[in-house]
Amino acid sequence: MILHGAAAWAYPLSARQSRLLNSIQRKFLLSITGAYSTTPTAALQVIEGIIQLHIKAEQEAVYVRTARLRKTSNYNNINFNPNNYEDGTASTKFHPAIFQLEDRISLKKQFLPVPGLNIYTDGSKTEDKTGSAFCVMEEYIAKYEWMAQLSPFNTVFQAELLAIQEACLWASKTNQQIKAKAKYGQTGSRA
Repeated sequence: MILHGAAAWAYPLSARQSRLLNSIQRKFLLSITGAYSTTPTAALQVIEGIIQLHIKAEQEAVYVRTARLRKTSNYNNINFNPNNYEDGTASTKFHPAIFQLEDRISLKKQFLPVPGLNIYTDGSKTEDKTGSAFCVMEEYIAKYEWMAQLSPFNTVFQAELLAIQEACLWASKTNQQIKAKAKYGQTGSRA
């Protein structure tokens, strides 16, 4: 929460801001470690493996300025030119109310599956529900499906991992040989 909007206020970071962030972080580090109040802040950061908050703020500011705002930035005497990095931001070109599922998902045989069984896993979370599932496909035919509803307190990451774990257990019980293949940039994974 402290780093919210760091691109606006942390570039460049003043010495006063650095000291203030350090003192805020120190209070939490003392509480987390239970160390004596005379323990140096740098030692607390090393013990917990936590980066100094002012460094994290500067890094965040440089990242946002370079990757999102596409402005040249300088950090530790290193220039970051946005032209040297791929523009990964893809904005939605349509309003969610006019989303047409058939325009986004095609069940036609345009993508060749890996020969044999393909296991697709996914975890999802809404405000009050968390779910986990996997599906076993051979060619374009569903051979097996598994799904579970988790506690609303579970995270989407836990749901994703549970789906992968259950898919691996299923593959093990049915003596199926699997190779993991993740599809990045999308929710869900494929084993």
